[in-house]
Amino acid sequence: MDQPIRYAVDLSRRLQHLVTVRMTVPVDLASGARLVLPVWTPGSYLLRHYVHHLQRVSARAGDQAVPLRADGNSAWRLPDDVRHPVVIELELYANELTVRTNHVDDHHMLLVPPATFPYVDGARDRRHEVTVGAPQAWRVWGLLPRQGDTFVATDYDHLADSAFEAGAHPEVSFDVAGVPHLFVWAGHAGRPDLDRIASDAQAVCAVAVDLFGGDLPVERYTFLCTAWDQGGGGLEHRDGAVLQLPAHSLHDPDGYRRLLSLLVHEYLHLWNVKRLTPAALTALDYERPIHTPSLWVVEGWTAYYDGLLPLRAGLTTTDRYLRSVGELVRRVLDRPGRVLQSLRQASHEAWVKFYMRDENTPNAGISYYDHGAVLAWCLDLLVRRARPDSDGLDEVVRRLWTRFGTTGEGYEESDVEAAASAVAGTDLGGFFADHVAGVDPPPVDELVGIVGLRFVAGQTQDQPAAPDLGVEIAEDDDGIRLVAVLRDRPAWTAGLTGGDRLLAVDGARVRRGELRKALLAHAPGDPVDVTVFRGPRLVTTTVTLGPPRADRHLRSVEEPTDRQQAAFQRWTGRSLPSGDTPPTDAAP
Repeated sequence: MDQPIRYAVDLSRRLQHLVTVRMTVPVDLASGARLVLPVWTPGSYLLRHYVHHLQRVSARAGDQAVPLRADGNSAWRLPDDVRHPVVIELELYANELTVRTNHVDDHHMLLVPPATFPYVDGARDRRHEVTVGAPQAWRVWGLLPRQGDTFVATDYDHLADSAFEAGAHPEVSFDVAGVPHLFVWAGHAGRPDLDRIASDAQAVCAVAVDLFGGDLPVERYTFLCTAWDQGGGGLEHRDGAVLQLPAHSLHDPDGYRRLLSLLVHEYLHLWNVKRLTPAALTALDYERPIHTPSLWVVEGWTAYYDGLLPLRAGLTTTDRYLRSVGELVRRVLDRPGRVLQSLRQASHEAWVKFYMRDENTPNAGISYYDHGAVLAWCLDLLVRRARPDSDGLDEVVRRLWTRFGTTGEGYEESDVEAAASAVAGTDLGGFFADHVAGVDPPPVDELVGIVGLRFVAGQTQDQPAAPDLGVEIAEDDDGIRLVAVLRDRPAWTAGLTGGDRLLAVDGARVRRGELRKALLAHAPGDPVDVTVFRGPRLVTTTVTLGPPRADRHLRSVEEPTDRQQAAFQRWTGRSLPSGDTPPTDAAP
């Protein structure tokens, strides 16, 4: 049997954020071996060049130093005459706490394999083993099978699709469909209610299993949850996920709901992308980008269901869900970049657009998460209109899962279109041409009536509409910063720019939290002088305010038919609310 490639992790200098990795290359692979540290992590489509955090690298065969020759930025070659196993020692700086980068300190260790473990080119199919030398009081969790103190990956792709956490952390376990699940809390700011998290996670994960026909293709599943003073997000893996959220967010209802949405989003990736995979992503190359036109399916469909499934599980209210959908639709339709970039383009260009954001990002393109979620909803409604007895997009998902997810064959975008058309019983090619390949807006207004809903424009009574300035802002202790100036809106036309720091409107100081009040003192069409700091310069420009941007509220139709009520029930698992009942904040 071939000897595995082994890695030993040393955390003895964790207080300095240093990790030492000793990689043993078996003798049959050592001579002329090319060692590669990946430049990206599966599931996060941006070149991250992990070699940036490499402090030093060396090689030894027994007591003898072995020269390493650099081969580009992130690879090295061993000599051609090596006749013994070689130990490669790497020192990595780990002080970037995200779900896709390494972080070690006095509290914990989070290691992301592509940022940590080089592979031997041409030997990625070899068995890989990892041991972690953690402090005595710590435990080590990993998303790989474990044999004693050793984590075992069948090949490098299996290793890369995992993560490791260590520390003196609490955990809670629960079962879903007879499969053990674990939630590890590696965060700060006190211990959350783990029993509540387990109960709610169990409920929403069970609904996710039902979505895919009751098929749970893992023997175990682990959530590794970290928390810091800011940041957030998740990264899916084959047998688990890494979650991150601001440390104090679980102590308020909105923050807890975001955790559930994040949790189910990453859990859904257990099927959608990890096993139901676009063809381009079935053969990974860790040294260069891999493009696919289907990230809107991978992420957009998942984002659609991460809001819907908590409703089906009874973990949120119908009113709150409909309010969130209305807000999502408004964001998507209000984004200037939607007329410039299609969903197919957004998926393909994620490497250089979505993950490389700047102040012009809203003007240059779309989010295949948000836009993809709205289009997934439209596709769901379209299928339900064509076949009222169907389960809409749920059936499309299950059809794709049976055809591709259970077989390991990657799908093309044409397969998605074919599956949707087959379930609908009609050709949906025009829908895909207009809204996926093209930039026509999602046809939400013409479809929501299928489930007895309608959009109502306007503002709530306690939040009167302010004239439009046409900016996205961020507020901090220093005041208000223009994060983005939206194309063809008032501030854009007047020449304001993203990055400007807003100081005054019509000569009156505007502090944090005061911009809306300042705008309410004016009417649409009024010219106002806006004063900003632009770098070192003080600039004042006149902006002609635009009409208010109306919110979009979802309400039921005034007299829903039995068919509409049944369709809503079939879609959400809940009863259609009364027509003009305003959203409430009551929640389970």
